[in-house]
Amino acid sequence: MENEGNDRQGIAKEPSLIREQWRQAHMYRILTAGPNNCVHYLRMSSAAFYGLANILRSNGSLHDTFYVCVEEQLAIFLYMLGHKAKNRVCGIEFIRSGETISRYFNKVLGAICSIQERFVKQHGSETPMEIRNAAEWFPYFEDDRWHPHPSSPNLYSGEV
Repeated sequence: MENEGNDRQGIAKEPSLIREQWRQAHMYRILTAGPNNCVHYLRMSSAAFYGLANILRSNGSLHDTFYVCVEEQLAIFLYMLGHKAKNRVCGIEFIRSGETISRYFNKVLGAICSIQERFVKQHGSETPMEIRNAAEWFPYFEDDRWHPHPSSPNLYSGEV
């Protein structure tokens, strides 16, 4: 007797409608259901979240895919960073596979790194005047001589 199940054609995987509705409800709860939900969940206000999503979308760093919009990609990234969440925990939270979570986390990380020069500035090494002039603060920022300045040894001094 031949195995009749081996000759059937594969069925293309479709996104589950129920899971998609749960995902949309989850994002709605995070972003709009309460005034502090977004701050507690993503560690930023919903206005800041949408602003960052628009920046990443407008400069071409991120774009909506067939399955995951930019807002959900960014929410996955921020949730993982803000809560030190593991890949599996984030997969349960967002109803996604671990591979999907990992892929979009890395995409958003690359997008954030691509805009860092526009938004992240290095501070100078000087102590600000308001700290330098305040007697209660400045002693803590003085050079306490406990931090030696690094220097490389003179390896080529001519001695053999």
